[in-house]
Amino acid sequence: MELELKHLRHLQAIAQAGSLNRAATELVLPQPALSRELRRIEELLGRPLFERARAGVRPTPFGQLILDYADGILARTARIGPALAQHRAQRDSALRVGWSETVLSGPLLRALETTGLGDRAEIRTAESTAEMLVWFGRGELDLAVLSEQCEVPLPANTGRIDLAEDPLLMMLPDWHPLAARREVDLAELEHERWISSTGPDRCREFLARVCGPYGFAPVIAHYVPVSGPRDEIVRYQGDVTLVQASRPLAPGVVHRPVPGLRERTRHFLLYREDSPVAARAGLLAGLILDAYHDERGGYDGPRAIPGELPWLTARTS
Repeated sequence: MELELKHLRHLQAIAQAGSLNRAATELVLPQPALSRELRRIEELLGRPLFERARAGVRPTPFGQLILDYADGILARTARIGPALAQHRAQRDSALRVGWSETVLSGPLLRALETTGLGDRAEIRTAESTAEMLVWFGRGELDLAVLSEQCEVPLPANTGRIDLAEDPLLMMLPDWHPLAARREVDLAELEHERWISSTGPDRCREFLARVCGPYGFAPVIAHYVPVSGPRDEIVRYQGDVTLVQASRPLAPGVVHRPVPGLRERTRHFLLYREDSPVAARAGLLAGLILDAYHDERGGYDGPRAIPGELPWLTARTS
């Protein structure tokens, strides 16, 4: 026999009732069964817990010690249910917002504040778009702004609003010989060392696909997170990488267009279609771009996708 919560409750009932008969009645148990259980508990603990008398029972000093422990354990156990209910209520009321390192993540937070949803926002970070999509598929996210260079399959019950797209530019150190030009031919970077993003988003394969038509496979010298020190690596190591045109220009580096490079970064808003925020997804999308333009001081990028802004037609798949 092992001591269980029900045994502690029965001991508590016996002490409060002062009688095995009255305790058995309150517990809706036969009195002989409760007496047998008490004997087994006392045998397990090795000492009597109650003194028996004609008038009833009362705890022994050892029994009172056990009852004090029982009272504390049962009181804490009783709080588990309300605590779980409160946790579920907070979880159900929270707006679970996925954070990825994109130029529209800050404007997303500003849009949430504008709509009064900021206080409910629970930010969750991921290392990649792929990881974020897994979270949407498991129903663990309600909203996120993501970026990708190609179309991504969406999990079920997930809506998408395309926001804008960015051309890709070459980032070079400002002391690089090609930095003096207004444009950079990708073929001239065949022997440079490149930076690729880490994570499962197949960034290395993307760079290979971009450079392939120019006759070379890029030599990847660094794998860094999207939020990693790529500006510093370019500035001090002299290596190169592709960046979104709307990325802020860091000191010591330059951004140059690549003639003929058609790849673009597409920014899009994802939302759970069964989330309360789904009804406000279109409003949020418009506010995100308004906030972005305000923060950039009127800069006109990223470019709105033709036919989808400012009217924002939601597309799901």
